[in-house]
Amino acid sequence: MRVYLDDDSGISPQPHAESNIVDKNRYYYQNRKAIVGFFNGPGLKSKGNRFMDLLIKKIAILHLGQEWTEQDDLYTFVQKLLIGPAVEAICGPILLAQNPDFGNNFWQIDHDIYYFFKAYHPKWLAPGAYRNRSKLLNDVKSWHTLAQELFEESSIELDGHDPFYGSPLMRTRQQYLTNVDGLDADAMASQDLGLLWAENANSILAIFWMIYEALQRPQLLSQALEEIITSQSWTGLHPSPTINTEALCNMPVLQPMYAETLRLYTSLFALRSAAHGDLNINSFTIPRDELIAVDSRVCAVDSDTWNTGSKEKAGAYHALNQFWAERFLVHPGDPHSGPLRFSHSGKKIARPESSNDPGKGPQFLMDGLAGAWILFGGGNRQCPGRNFAKQEIIIGFTLVLSMLDLELSSPDKDGIRKPNLRYYGLGTLPPKGKVPFRVRKRL
Repeated sequence: MRVYLDDDSGISPQPHAESNIVDKNRYYYQNRKAIVGFFNGPGLKSKGNRFMDLLIKKIAILHLGQEWTEQDDLYTFVQKLLIGPAVEAICGPILLAQNPDFGNNFWQIDHDIYYFFKAYHPKWLAPGAYRNRSKLLNDVKSWHTLAQELFEESSIELDGHDPFYGSPLMRTRQQYLTNVDGLDADAMASQDLGLLWAENANSILAIFWMIYEALQRPQLLSQALEEIITSQSWTGLHPSPTINTEALCNMPVLQPMYAETLRLYTSLFALRSAAHGDLNINSFTIPRDELIAVDSRVCAVDSDTWNTGSKEKAGAYHALNQFWAERFLVHPGDPHSGPLRFSHSGKKIARPESSNDPGKGPQFLMDGLAGAWILFGGGNRQCPGRNFAKQEIIIGFTLVLSMLDLELSSPDKDGIRKPNLRYYGLGTLPPKGKVPFRVRKRL
């Protein structure tokens, strides 16, 4: 823990003037530099392509035909379907090949995560949770050891990945973390398990919710599938589809579905502190090193900020506790459309010029939402993997619903499948209760 507590140098290339941390122990700067460099450079495309290829293969070999198969829980189905491709896309094949139960154990630690984050359960009250965490950490540590033994520079493939560490990110992390004083093999395993959890647990849960909401709205689902098929990013509903991921992630239906899913189903605290002196805000003083927490869910349901449609027209009002993807769309000639309330006080938000062109369709808009849509945090410390999270969510949603035909067994009329608030503040919220459904391969 001293490594993290002592590093007061910041995340900028130039360390804070009052910091005495030597360069090799600038953990936060090195960590962010590696992650930002990977997820915002060629790594975004290479990892996205690998995730896509692996998921296509996984769906293709499912033991499903063209007859309906009843399943008891869509959430569990999505978890098991996506975790293998997601982990292999960043870690390569060895971790899962060595540990076939890694995916199941991963979801178990996600289920038990509040024991560790909320820190009110000693080990003797949750022995199974701690045993499972130890098993996962040992799995990651064994993978590290084998990768160190087998990796050679010549094993690096054209996209920068290799069969042992997987992505360039995981290989780079081994290089700089090894040099940090006080980080041993156990700490490095904890680092990578934490990264895998943060990257995949939240995204895969979001894919579940996006699918769930689409299945309850046949018109929205039809629009999404039509957009996928007719866009230049897709060759049609096919067992082995070809995707232009960049184009797909900029579609006018899929983007608002993604943004509304995170607004409605994500709950986290953006944590900050003033490391080098007290922080003065108006008449308030926050002492140095005091923890500051901003609740994303409070911001996401602020009725003074968000557009809820019109109460004057039947069916045109959309409460903030309801899914309404169109909340993020600006319609040509309609100043009341878009994510912000028309009467919201503050600076006027510039809209795309084409938003006033009747010949143009609705456009996705996020402008003006700083401080309201903060599902990846905010400022220069917002989640460095946010671009890949968006890509993974949209690709996962697209492939599942393009290769499989899904139907909910019963609509959610009374809200029994709403988020489980036991996990409040820990990321994308899981559903409360099972979601029965049926599935078949698409014709």
